Amino acid sequence: MSDTDVELFDEVNPLADPVPPTATPVMMTDTYVEANGSNLKCLCEEVSLEAENKPIEVITFCGVQDYPGPVKWHFKAKFVQAFDAGATDATLSTALTNYQTSGTPMPFKVRPYASRVVSATNPQYSGFAIPQPYTVFGGAAGAASEVDIDWIMTAPPTKTTAGVTATGATAGAPGYFTPTGATTPANLAALTGITASPATAWTTGQYVVTADLLAANWTGSAWAAGIHA
Repeated sequence: MSDTDVELFDEVNPLADPVPPTATPVMMTDTYVEANGSNLKCLCEEVSLEAENKPIEVITFCGVQDYPGPVKWHFKAKFVQAFDAGATDATLSTALTNYQTSGTPMPFKVRPYASRVVSATNPQYSGFAIPQPYTVFGGAAGAASEVDIDWIMTAPPTKTTAGVTATGATAGAPGYFTPTGATTPANLAALTGITASPATAWTTGQYVVTADLLAANWTGSAWAAGIHA
């Protein structure tokens, strides 16, 4: 085959490259961030769910070989510190206290777009993180006080592309809805039919927060407004 023939072949038989997808890059401008039942979207500056791979290195006389090892998942976030009710300090300090006193991990939810429903192009990631002590206050002069956390998850995050109906509510301060990633019920009336855990009357200070940002608690026989007294 002559050089001319090769050039002609290349022109009429180009590489069969895949067609590029029609895609919209995610811009971190409307990200939803929920921690311990509180919507901290407007106080969060950064958030990420990161896998830390820990390969096992084996050295023999034949060389070095890496094998798959354990994987740790991290819930990382940077918040602007705020001491208002339901804000950064109240949310994170309560989560830490809950874990230290009863071993209860902190539930979280994140998704690319807070203003859109959960879908294939707006998946929601949820799971549980283990709270650890963190820097609660500090910063440079003239700048916002920031709080950085890097908490290990109890398991890989769950990805959902459709709304998950809440079927249960676990007591806490605040508590959380189950299963993992469940959509927060709209209001007190929407709690009808949701199973409380425990089924007995919740203790003083326990409650869950509905989507209207109001507290509700289980009396032992019905859902009631407010924090259990």
